[in-house]
Amino acid sequence: MFRSIVAGVLIGTVSTISYAASLEEVVTQGLSSSPDVQRAINSRNAVYQEVRQAKAGYLPSVDVTAGYGYEWTNNTTTRANGNDDVELMRGEAGLSIRQMIFDGFATSSEVSRQKARAHSADKRLVETAESYALDAARSYIELNRRNTLLQQAKETLYNHVKIYDQIKRRSESGLGALASIQQAEGRLALAEVNVLAAENNMLDAKATFQRITGMAAPEDMVFPELVNVTIPSTLTEATEVAMSNHPTLQVAEADTIAAVAQYDAAKRNYYPRVDFEVDRTWNNDLDGVNGINEDLTAMFRMRYNLYNGGGDQARVRQTQHQIEEAKAVQSNSHREVLQSVELSWNAYSILSRQLPHLEQHVASSQETRNSYQKQFNIGQRSLLDLLDTENEVFSSKNDLTNALHDQLAAQYRVVNGMGTLLDTLNLSLPEPNLGDVKPKQALADAK
Repeated sequence: MFRSIVAGVLIGTVSTISYAASLEEVVTQGLSSSPDVQRAINSRNAVYQEVRQAKAGYLPSVDVTAGYGYEWTNNTTTRANGNDDVELMRGEAGLSIRQMIFDGFATSSEVSRQKARAHSADKRLVETAESYALDAARSYIELNRRNTLLQQAKETLYNHVKIYDQIKRRSESGLGALASIQQAEGRLALAEVNVLAAENNMLDAKATFQRITGMAAPEDMVFPELVNVTIPSTLTEATEVAMSNHPTLQVAEADTIAAVAQYDAAKRNYYPRVDFEVDRTWNNDLDGVNGINEDLTAMFRMRYNLYNGGGDQARVRQTQHQIEEAKAVQSNSHREVLQSVELSWNAYSILSRQLPHLEQHVASSQETRNSYQKQFNIGQRSLLDLLDTENEVFSSKNDLTNALHDQLAAQYRVVNGMGTLLDTLNLSLPEPNLGDVKPKQALADAK
């Protein structure tokens, strides 16, 4: 019952409307401009470029060299020709082609590592976006909460003004005591303080909303209920969904796979490296000899390091420890996700059970206030009784409003804990950008 009243208050009591925005619109717009999300997007795109770099190891390398300049030569050839030294203008040109045949599985392992890092970056982007969506939802819900509490404080102030005016008229007609006016004045002052406190909290909520979303707080809001979403009825069901969907777990898993691939790549120097090399040179006036000197070679070459001070073994042991580190991070992530889901689901469950009792409290306190008002008018209740019931209504409404918004925030936390908040809000993330980024354009965008 009170939920529909709260929704109506939020929409109908706004005096100045600058723009209207639902939570989905806020998150969608903020997602495209959030610095954290943009950082994660560019970090993901950068890793995809590292995948392309790693795959380049499968392809040939082609180099061209050229040079022209002065050469002074004194060697056995020049002396055999009767010259102690020879000065020539030397010209060089060369073409080299290198194709890796076998590199100890270094390239294949590096490609696997970078692909795992790309998958991790994809899921880290989802994790960042999910975190932003939850923060934006919380700030929007808090804005709703503070707006509702402000309206209720103003309503209570209005009721206290009516009571004060009624007591003042009685006193002026000789029916009211001075103490009654003083009581009414004291409660009226407290109601005014409550309005000012609520206004301050509303300003804080607006500042928080703007910090998180980068947008000014909307004056007209839509009550942010989750629609077409079924919260699991048990903690076990929520946990099962989280274990299969949560991006934090997928990030940790991908990082472990990347660490294993890095270990495989570290063993490359245990094997010989074989390349196919083609070299073609076009030289002129070389080493003191006038004329053209050309050369062409096509060779399979093997290189095998036999000893480098134990560096290769140390590198392998290093990557073994990094695998264990990644596994520990994965285990910790598993625990954190379980804790997050449990805390969120417990809060949602308890608050859902509290709401009917709080709604009954509001209804009962309102009925009591109305009865006391009638009894006060015929002299059967004191002013203090009437003021106390008014405060009881105010307090009960505030308790229900807080519980209602806490329960709503808990719903979003449960969905976020299961890793499905973006899907719930029908939000999508951009595909990886594999094209070139122009530095000048990026700088202009930054400005």
